[in-house]
Amino acid sequence: MKRIIGIAFVIAIITTVVFLYISRGKKEPLLSSKTGLNPLCEVSDEMADGVGQKVLSFNLEGYRDNGQKKWELNGACANILTNVIKLDYITAKAYGDEGSLTLKAKKGMYDKTTRDIVLEENVVGKTSDGTRLITDKLYWKGDEERVMTNSLVRIDKGNLISVGRGAVGSPALKQVELKKNVSVKLREDPSTLITCDGPLVVNYKKNISTLYNNVKIVDDRGEIYADVMKILFNPKTRKIVKVIAIGNVRIDKEGNTTYSEKAVYTVKDGRVRLIGKPKIVVFPKEGKENASTGDKGIN
Repeated sequence: MKRIIGIAFVIAIITTVVFLYISRGKKEPLLSSKTGLNPLCEVSDEMADGVGQKVLSFNLEGYRDNGQKKWELNGACANILTNVIKLDYITAKAYGDEGSLTLKAKKGMYDKTTRDIVLEENVVGKTSDGTRLITDKLYWKGDEERVMTNSLVRIDKGNLISVGRGAVGSPALKQVELKKNVSVKLREDPSTLITCDGPLVVNYKKNISTLYNNVKIVDDRGEIYADVMKILFNPKTRKIVKVIAIGNVRIDKEGNTTYSEKAVYTVKDGRVRLIGKPKIVVFPKEGKENASTGDKGIN
């Protein structure tokens, strides 16, 4: 009797896998599975009600029309429902022309209709060039080939530690946009903090970060305010080379304040060039205020 039940169980699993493979069409991902006891697997409400099939180990792969692998999923177990595959303890990998992104999460879901993947709980990603991403929920949009989240997210890249709420990026995170409430810290200079209302757009290929709306840089040397700031990095050392502040620029340094439409700060020589109706307000120790105007270069 036990042997008959065991054979019936194996036939049920094989039938489920064959059905998924046949129904997927040429562009659908391939599901392979292995049965076995795994203490990490969790039984969903749907499974407890007897709906769907449970696979204790799984592998999902998605391909482009030219046969190139687009993504793959591996995990401890999967609950196979009508249009959704629920996943536990996942490792996912997204492939792009510029590199790859490996993601790990405690839970997730794959939608067979939209081909989208959702990763949840302790989501950690790392690209092939070392960029690291941490969040609690991440979406992989299969057709658009991009990752996105509405949650708080942290991205570490070289000397930059960027934090914001909401993000969207390419699979290899070569281009990333943090939506709002952005803060950026520099490993090379922990006293420096850059904040803005957002967004922050990072183009790692061009080594430029652009911050928008109420941008502020604070460090031991002073403070810089502007509507927009562009930060240029050395491609090898990932250190800041130049900062370009645009729109309503104000610089507070050593008790003095300068105003301009634009300012260019070069790190190498520590100079700031004020462009567009610059105004320097000097506050001497006696408390008298002096002001001068004209394009200026200041140390």
